Amino acid sequence: MIVVKVGGSVVEFAEQLFGHLQDLSKAGKTILVIPGGWIFAEKVRELWRKGTINDETAHWMAVECMDVYGYYLSRFAQPVIPESFHELLEDLKPGVQVLIPGKLVRNHDELPHSWEITSDSIAIWVAGKIGAGTIIKATDVDGLMIDGKIVSRISASQLRNETCIDSYAPRLLSEYGLDIFVCRWDRVKDYILRRAAIGTLIAGSEVL
Repeated sequence: MIVVKVGGSVVEFAEQLFGHLQDLSKAGKTILVIPGGWIFAEKVRELWRKGTINDETAHWMAVECMDVYGYYLSRFAQPVIPESFHELLEDLKPGVQVLIPGKLVRNHDELPHSWEITSDSIAIWVAGKIGAGTIIKATDVDGLMIDGKIVSRISASQLRNETCIDSYAPRLLSEYGLDIFVCRWDRVKDYILRRAAIGTLIAGSEVL
């Protein structure tokens, strides 16, 4: 099982990315795409910063933003709209599917309602719950940059606020013993096939 978090930064390349993922699915791989919140979540964050909405409201609005972007991405792959993790596992099959996560997140309300949590943490949380072996964050950068350089590998415990994933994600990676690979969207296929691509492996399964 492969989980690919697709953020709004790669929306203009979405069709090409899904083409790569569909190529992989022909080899029998099961790929679950988890959407970010795209431009919609940025608007929610703006309202929250102004004090127009509180943390609770912002959290659920941002989750709904993931649903909206998920429906947009479902132009390229079949959507799956589960109400439970059991239902999600039953629905998953070889191929590429896009998670519409709103019902799932609301029915399994386990994550903090704050901006510590973004779609990054939700992707890791879902991957941990369904036993995914691989998690990839497809983005528009080459990986995690520290002190002006891309690092190829770092432990989740070493991450700081300057990273490109949210601040709650390291805790979830460590809790589930999972790693996430952060890379540019056009390197996802290489990583899945060969576990060798330019990017950053954030390791929650070990202390480096």
